[in-house]
Amino acid sequence: MHQPKRVVVFLPNWVGDAVMATPALRALREQFRGSHIAYLGRPAAVETLDGLPLADGVITIPPASGVWRLAGRLRKGDFDLAVLLPNSFRSALVARLGAVKRLAGFARDGRGWLLSVKLNPPRDDAGRLAPISAVDYYIALARQLGARCTSRRMTLAVTEPFARRAGELLEAAGLSDGRCLVMLNPGASYGVSKVWKPARFAALADQLIERRGVGVIINAAPAERAVARTVASAMRQKAGLNLADCDNSIALVKAIVARCSLMVTNDTGARHIAAALGLAVVTLFGSTDPRWSAIDYELERIIRVDVPCSPCQRKMCNQPPGPAYHQCMEAITVEMVLPAAEELLDLEAARSEVRA
Repeated sequence: MHQPKRVVVFLPNWVGDAVMATPALRALREQFRGSHIAYLGRPAAVETLDGLPLADGVITIPPASGVWRLAGRLRKGDFDLAVLLPNSFRSALVARLGAVKRLAGFARDGRGWLLSVKLNPPRDDAGRLAPISAVDYYIALARQLGARCTSRRMTLAVTEPFARRAGELLEAAGLSDGRCLVMLNPGASYGVSKVWKPARFAALADQLIERRGVGVIINAAPAERAVARTVASAMRQKAGLNLADCDNSIALVKAIVARCSLMVTNDTGARHIAAALGLAVVTLFGSTDPRWSAIDYELERIIRVDVPCSPCQRKMCNQPPGPAYHQCMEAITVEMVLPAAEELLDLEAARSEVRA
């Protein structure tokens, strides 16, 4: 296609999806080298990608921002092309009302007639959306626009102010002594169906401290402080740092993750942040289908138990109280997770020796 002068990329809403979009964003930057590229996205997505040299500007969507208000901001940008990574009709409507000349995206949510460059999403024999990793989904759209994408590797950056703040927090917590750091991520903004029991996170943390002498950091988004504090209070040993007690942010989490050796997490955005920053990660899957978020990361170990009702993709378990309730996560034991965590710690130790 012709080289547009000004491109606006609508970012995914979820943090994990924003990270999985980075291979496509990298390819778009290469394809449109001479173009001005701006990102439009919610604060969490914008903060996640902050520091990457892939865009020339950012339009942050304010909370409760209406269609006309957003469209007005787009009209000021005089954009030639909008790349719609979200699948919503609303994103296409905003771009069209914002006088963007060409719209590119997947033909979903009844918006195909608004698109100039459109792809049909892959479907199975029954006509349902076929499970495909968001990484490949976004890459397919970039390729439709002529971009070459030779790598699925996700990337993120840590900015200097937050790298400095992370160092200060770790030093104040006594965790800057060179010991191995393990981050636990016990929350999940998607819903409680993804969440492993806090008591099991606590038991795993105790085992890792006692067996490996690690420093434990507990991550907590603002809405996840209660579960993080429950994990900390259930531990026999003391967590080195609980981010529920800090003014936490995505930028700070990125900076602290970059100092860690391992993350143990539910299937949530922190998983993708860890992988994009090169951290070993153990991911616990329950209600969600791993195929939607496959990242083929050599330093990841997925723990999942096959049960009849999983994957259901529900935010809350719909099974009645009893043995079947939340069985996808209940069936994951500390004894399943600990060997995977220790294997990755050994691999990280071996990598550190080679680097030294």
